[in-house]
Amino acid sequence: MDVITVAQLDNHVSKKRFPVVPRREAVSPPTFFMPENRVKSFSVPTKASSARVSTLFLISQYPAAFSFPVVFLAIALGALSLVPTLEGRLGLYRTNIEHIHADAARETSMRRQVLPEVRIGPLSSQEITAMPESITEVSFSEYQVRNGDTVSAIQTRTGLRNPSTLLSVNNIDNARRIRPGQVLRIPSIDGIQYSVVRGDSLERIAARYGIEITSILDANDLTEATLVPGQTLFIPGGSLSTMALRRAMGELFISPVLGRLTSPYGYRKDPFTGVRSFHTGIDIAAPTGTAIKATLDGKVATTGYSPVYGNYVIITHDAGYQSLYGHMSTINVLRGQNVIQGARLGSVGNTGYSTGSHLHFSVYRNGKMVNPSSLLN
Repeated sequence: MDVITVAQLDNHVSKKRFPVVPRREAVSPPTFFMPENRVKSFSVPTKASSARVSTLFLISQYPAAFSFPVVFLAIALGALSLVPTLEGRLGLYRTNIEHIHADAARETSMRRQVLPEVRIGPLSSQEITAMPESITEVSFSEYQVRNGDTVSAIQTRTGLRNPSTLLSVNNIDNARRIRPGQVLRIPSIDGIQYSVVRGDSLERIAARYGIEITSILDANDLTEATLVPGQTLFIPGGSLSTMALRRAMGELFISPVLGRLTSPYGYRKDPFTGVRSFHTGIDIAAPTGTAIKATLDGKVATTGYSPVYGNYVIITHDAGYQSLYGHMSTINVLRGQNVIQGARLGSVGNTGYSTGSHLHFSVYRNGKMVNPSSLLN
């Protein structure tokens, strides 16, 4: 009988994405002995069948490489790689998102341009004159105080509208103390004088007064933004705080009650024992039931009763001030309540260590006693 040899073709298709399988020892093709009458002819394998055999061989050798997650990831990466091409041909582009922080100065400027006829809110806590359309370098002139002059009259005469301007530029801490012959500096525009402290920057100063940095640069004819501690700047459109303005205008405190001063601040004889002692406030005599008013804006720190002051109220104000009202017959405010200057706190009485109907009024600043008479308007 004939011997039929079955040939095993070598696979010459290279797959670079997979590791090369080490070649095995050459094995002689198997030999089959078949009867003569059953001899059949075998056809040579085609290229297509060889490719199928190779794919099946790779799948059997590396099943993990052909798992669903790997195939899905490969398809996804291929799709992403086509995105730039699609954007270029179809015109699909993304717009970057930018976060713009709020800028009070810019918002004020924009509001002026959009709604020029609408009056914008004040640039500080005070009601002040609107900023001019353009800021030029500030210039100063001199004015000699005349008999009968007041800060308000000088302000009107020189064309200024912000009372803070004259007070700040001339360092006036009490407007009632200007005297004839005194020479004042008069700026060409409204604003205040500011002394630079350590850590200051133009950005912080501009944000504090609600103006643009360029306004400060223009008003002071500055060519650079570097500041030096102690440097004096003119802040166009700026204003003093409420507390500083009231203090300078002599309107810091109002009298808490209408009555007669019966006992001043300082040493006196005790009304019961006659022993010399220090009186921590002033006594104002008034009929029982007379209204007691808040001497300044503030917040009620506490209310209560003590053997010395009887029914009392303590109010905390700005700049470290506190005021105490004693011997009250009634109390009309609560602890933590905000009160405005002139608000009714209660009524005059004769409670506690008292010889008659009156109000005991004390003022403290940063925990130290102050003579109330030096602050009352």
